[in-house]
Amino acid sequence: MGHQQPKSTTAAPPLLRRIHSIDNTISLYIHTLTSPIAPRTLLRLLELFADFRFFFPVTLSLFFATPSSSPLRFHLLLSLLLCSLLDLVFIGLIKFLVRRSRPSYSSHAEYNAVVPVDKFSFPSGHSSRVCFVASIVSLSRPWILADLDRPRVIHRWIAGNEVLAVDVLIAVVWSWAITTVISRVALGRHYVLDVFFGSCFGVLEALFTLRFLQFQVFV
Repeated sequence: MGHQQPKSTTAAPPLLRRIHSIDNTISLYIHTLTSPIAPRTLLRLLELFADFRFFFPVTLSLFFATPSSSPLRFHLLLSLLLCSLLDLVFIGLIKFLVRRSRPSYSSHAEYNAVVPVDKFSFPSGHSSRVCFVASIVSLSRPWILADLDRPRVIHRWIAGNEVLAVDVLIAVVWSWAITTVISRVALGRHYVLDVFFGSCFGVLEALFTLRFLQFQVFV
């Protein structure tokens, strides 16, 4: 049985073909504009840090290393682990159904797919992953604050200003997430619509996971 080719956009309705054309033009412009100024090493590091094969083992290690009495073990780390698995299945299913090819103007030889459907472009799994991480960290703010009251070393390091420390942490995580999302287009891995919908899916996955675990979330 021969290799099944990605779905072609030529059979799509005119409106979808027009949207795809605009998306391709904008994405190529961003990629061309940022390529000379964005260090490829940095883009590849962002890709690595948001990769499932890096993120999941690190999060799993933190989960087992965190004392069971810590509110972060259940409210933050467990939700990150469950959302990682949900994201892997959900994004993989959409990629399989849509089968949009990755941008042809960039080389993907150095990119090793986690699962076979990762050869497809829509939606961006890296974008969904970093956005559900940022969303869960933001919505776990009360429990992060509660945990900071426990270790005296951390308490002395932040000079008692736990609220400011957590807000800075959340801002840093969101900055990392947004930078990673943009880097997917700059690196030529994805189109703009890929990362946009991937980011939206990531936020929805975080909300679903938190609701599934019956967290009391303060937005």
